[in-house]
Amino acid sequence: MDTQDRTTSKETPPINTMGGNKGEGLSGKARFKYGFVAGLAAGAVASGAMLLGSTVFGGISLPEEFGSEITALMPPTMFAYLHQLIGGDAKFYLFAIILVGQCFVFALSGGLYNLALASRIITARTGTRLDWLDGVALAFILWLLTGFLLLPATGAGIFGAQTPVGLQNSMVSLGIVGLIFGLLFASFQNWLAFGRGKRRASEEDEDEETGFGLSRRALLKRGFIIAGIGLLGVAAYRFISEGGGTVSAPVGRLVQQFKSKIVPPPVPNYGSIQPVRGLSPEITSNDQFYIVSKNLFSDPTVNASNWHLVVDGEVEHPFSLTYQQVLALPMKQQYESLECISNDVGGPYMSNALWEGVPLSDLLQRAGVRAGASKVVFYAADGYSDSIHLSKALEPTTLLAVRMNGATLPDGHGFPARMLVPGIYGMKHCKWLTRIEVVNTDYQGYWQQRGWSDSAPVRLTSRIDTPLTGATLAANRPAYIAGVAFSGDRGISEVDVSLDNGASWQRATLKRPYSNLTWVLWELPWTPTPGNHTIIVRAIDLEGNVQNPNPAPPLPNGSSGYHTISVSVS
Repeated sequence: MDTQDRTTSKETPPINTMGGNKGEGLSGKARFKYGFVAGLAAGAVASGAMLLGSTVFGGISLPEEFGSEITALMPPTMFAYLHQLIGGDAKFYLFAIILVGQCFVFALSGGLYNLALASRIITARTGTRLDWLDGVALAFILWLLTGFLLLPATGAGIFGAQTPVGLQNSMVSLGIVGLIFGLLFASFQNWLAFGRGKRRASEEDEDEETGFGLSRRALLKRGFIIAGIGLLGVAAYRFISEGGGTVSAPVGRLVQQFKSKIVPPPVPNYGSIQPVRGLSPEITSNDQFYIVSKNLFSDPTVNASNWHLVVDGEVEHPFSLTYQQVLALPMKQQYESLECISNDVGGPYMSNALWEGVPLSDLLQRAGVRAGASKVVFYAADGYSDSIHLSKALEPTTLLAVRMNGATLPDGHGFPARMLVPGIYGMKHCKWLTRIEVVNTDYQGYWQQRGWSDSAPVRLTSRIDTPLTGATLAANRPAYIAGVAFSGDRGISEVDVSLDNGASWQRATLKRPYSNLTWVLWELPWTPTPGNHTIIVRAIDLEGNVQNPNPAPPLPNGSSGYHTISVSVS
């Protein structure tokens, strides 16, 4: 009894919450660890809420703003290299990296905040809990830093005032995301320390547990393994989805034999086309039509009821139109193909559709263009902008489109209205249009500021759709080589196929196109013989221009070269 009485009567030594006495309280490393892990978990949830808010409610998305700034600062050569290495989905990987970085910043802020609150940090022995007000305070600090430092650094202005989201929406959405983070941070912090945090400070060496039941070394090791598997997965996906890529054409021979123009131009060899499996449909359905935009995560969703189109600038009579007023204007239809300037030779970013809309010249005539005007600038709901020369804007085929393949323009293709500018790459066909401004300056748009062509005329191109590169065909069995050819607004007069590395060419049959603004389907019957075969395709437009065999990457003027594939026959 005496021993028991002496034991229970001992006073509990004071807790050193600064971590100077191991075993008495949480050390600095432990405080940072719990704050880091709690911040990471809360940050992941808050980041998800941010993306949801930007997609559904029009809030600001920090990964979008930072991604835009990164692409603006990135040297064009690096951009081109990454595009060639990763492909058209590079922006999604950039978004993922930025999103992970954002979660890391949340985690780091949690760890540092815990160190700053040493006197209030929770411990398993005292039972003191982190108050929810501490989480709100941290959120408020991050809100201020983001609004007054981070967003202005990206060119978005204080609290995103210069973005399409606007100052008020940006402040509110950032506040909500911050509140979610702060409250969850406090909750996760308390759970970690009481449920998993009863470890002595002496255990905190290089192999201490991270809060996930893993040592730091194990966590880093597994992280590198996961990153390596991810990179291998990307490479494998590109190899499989692209059939191993295209085969290099014998450029030297092709260039030596190259004749840039044929006078007079060939007479098109129109005929019937067999329905070959793998050949692109002449009209691309709305859900299969390629989509490319500057946005890393989500494209804008525009409410037609409060949307209006402004036409102003160097005009005599500025005006605006509601969606219903636009629909009431005289319309015209035209078949037109679009191609992205980032499309590689033989790439998928090219499609064809029937469009309906208002000639831009009608709107400009109504506004009354002033003398000296030189360009027309298009502004979009997502902050994107681009321009075309006034002469191009006045062409009868330049349309403000509101319908696609007989249906209302889909959201992904620019609802409620987008531009169609035949003969120019897709970046000039501005989607989610909100304003048309006539200017007397040489306006440079979003992608021009990043090194891409301003004039951006579509380069003559052709593609083999079938057979796929790497395919194995049956010997002496009739087959077809088929694909599409496109020249912007100059039409196609001839498509040639070579089976002997460009030594000779066979003329393919063309399907008569709906207009000179669309691609042309072509086809060549072939009875393959055993062995390995290299197939090359080239095109000639209606003006007699011959497709350029010199290979060039998409940046800055669009890709060039001959699409070349290899097949085996047995």
